[in-house]
Amino acid sequence: MDLRQMIITFALIGIVYALGLHIPLPGIDLEAFASLKYSVDSDMLSRISILALGLTPLFAALGLAEIARLIAFPWLKQKDEQDRNTVLGAAIVIVIALAVAAMQAYAISGGLGATPLVADNMTGFTMLTIASCVGATAFTIFLSDRIRIAGLRDGLWPLYSIPILLSLPNNVIASVEMTRTGAVPSTQWLIVAVYLVLSVAAVVVTAFLWRSACHEAGTIAEETIEPREILIWPPVLAITAAGYVLAFFAFIAPNVIATVQGLPLQIIALAMASILIPLIVFAYTRRLEVKNGANIRLIAIASIIAFIQILLLVSGALVSAFIQLPVSPGSIGIIVLTITALGFLNWDTVEVEGSLEPHVSAQTAS
Repeated sequence: MDLRQMIITFALIGIVYALGLHIPLPGIDLEAFASLKYSVDSDMLSRISILALGLTPLFAALGLAEIARLIAFPWLKQKDEQDRNTVLGAAIVIVIALAVAAMQAYAISGGLGATPLVADNMTGFTMLTIASCVGATAFTIFLSDRIRIAGLRDGLWPLYSIPILLSLPNNVIASVEMTRTGAVPSTQWLIVAVYLVLSVAAVVVTAFLWRSACHEAGTIAEETIEPREILIWPPVLAITAAGYVLAFFAFIAPNVIATVQGLPLQIIALAMASILIPLIVFAYTRRLEVKNGANIRLIAIASIIAFIQILLLVSGALVSAFIQLPVSPGSIGIIVLTITALGFLNWDTVEVEGSLEPHVSAQTAS
């Protein structure tokens, strides 16, 4: 597959994904939906579509798998089992994703069943919803294996990019309308533009620094692509872990969490994520077998990556808090879009490991 075919494949997957967002779950009464003054082009339709869960189940499964890899690395190293694309690992990810989809679909069916969108005499709506969402999740897993890119183990991130790109036109139109009506000052466009340019530049810089450090450390050959999980997973896992911790405290001490709702809770979550990012970055660094005594440079570059990721996370939170224009995809969105674009540019240099299809094997990127 050449670069042109790669882009065409990405575009076709985007079209398929967009169509899926406009296919309602079986049993949804479209006349009742229209009576609530929603149109077929409304974003609300995606919430009752067969892709209502989006990438959440696959995202959750791969996130847990990534955490497990980081924690289990010393044991795997002792057992000489560093092949991260085992049939068992891929199968476990698929099972977890489908199980999460089934549980979330059950919750969605209960919520929709209490609304006028589902007819009272509709039987089997819960089972139909579960079957549709599980099938849609299986389909997203299939799509993720069709669009895997260099340096990453799976195709989650190109798929993650698609909803961001699909929402961009509506967000731009809404932002223009807000500016035209005077709801927000036009200077916010300049702030967002500067933020986007600097953020993309920061991600590109970290990518080039990491590639240079990996080559100097002797962890990869000259014609291969460095493992890029370190460029994208740390802020995602840090935010996820912070959410789990806060959810745990909300369970054991709901009154305490209730008193810090809103901005204080967001600040706490951001602080926790900022502390976790360096730990996760260095967890990825220790996975590499360093040669030529280049440990110091590798650690220095990893420190810069951690600092930039914290800076992106904090700046993204500030922009979201003080800028009303919805044109920015957020810090995670910027990282995902940039790393995906860089992956497409390096499409022809390495086979990507980590297929989620158990029968597929690929060459490890690291």
